[in-house]
Amino acid sequence: MNQDPSNSKTTGLVPGVNTDFSNQLLLRRIDRDIFTGHANGGGPIRTYGGQVAAQSLMAAGMTIDDPERQVHSLHGYFLQPGRTEERITYIVERPRDGGSFSSRIVRAIQNGETIFMMTASFSVQDWGPEHQFEQPLAPPPDEGTSDPRMDPELEEGEEGGDRPATRNRRRWIDLRLFNPEESVKMKDGRYERMAWVRILQELPDNPLIQACALTYLSDLTMVPTALSPNTHMRSQLQMASIDHAVWFHAPIRTDQWLLFAQDTPVARGGHGLARGLFYDQDGILVASVVQESLIRGSRKKKP
Repeated sequence: MNQDPSNSKTTGLVPGVNTDFSNQLLLRRIDRDIFTGHANGGGPIRTYGGQVAAQSLMAAGMTIDDPERQVHSLHGYFLQPGRTEERITYIVERPRDGGSFSSRIVRAIQNGETIFMMTASFSVQDWGPEHQFEQPLAPPPDEGTSDPRMDPELEEGEEGGDRPATRNRRRWIDLRLFNPEESVKMKDGRYERMAWVRILQELPDNPLIQACALTYLSDLTMVPTALSPNTHMRSQLQMASIDHAVWFHAPIRTDQWLLFAQDTPVARGGHGLARGLFYDQDGILVASVVQESLIRGSRKKKP
């Protein structure tokens, strides 16, 4: 990452040890629209997709020259697993800088192969009508259970509790779930579940950094949510994120508690769809997330 402190896009991020969450967002600029970084927040072999998405958004944001333009949406596609021992190069394209919107395309590359693609859109803030869903009722965070693995994409038979990356993520993130091992039952025609999440280290009050941090958090529980009506099948399935979209609606503080209200409308054909709404402590809907996941059984054994 460009470490020039005058760069308003990255002010507050400084190099540090791997146990510092802000280090998960750091990139180094090697050309005008080319950046490189380490994805060291996943497992021993495979990167964590939320970190690759967060770094891709950081790369896109560092090419936006107008400080009034903030990210309002991203759409990403996970194409191949990344490897933690190798750097990732992020190449940004600039399709348009219009009167109020800027669009960017980012490719994340390892060994000459694209592992992730993202389109991101930035805009100025305008006035207009406002409405939102009410924040749903939820138990307080201290009644939730900390996720024992903090890794939604473990391979079959893996245990994530003693991984260095898992231990680090527990230092960075406080994620509280409610009955995570139980299958979600349909209520009022819907499969819904909730979680509280926050980053345990204070982050700068910088819109791009906060949006990248929320992007990191947004991938933690979406695969398990898509599986939640059928958790008894977990050991039989291959699971991974396929595509991921986030819309940003209001200022975010990821180092304070956020309620993540999630549901899963459908799973079929080896794919599962999950949706989520992030609410802050004042009940403001700050971001919306949709993800399609791979949750397929063995192709050698069909039920």
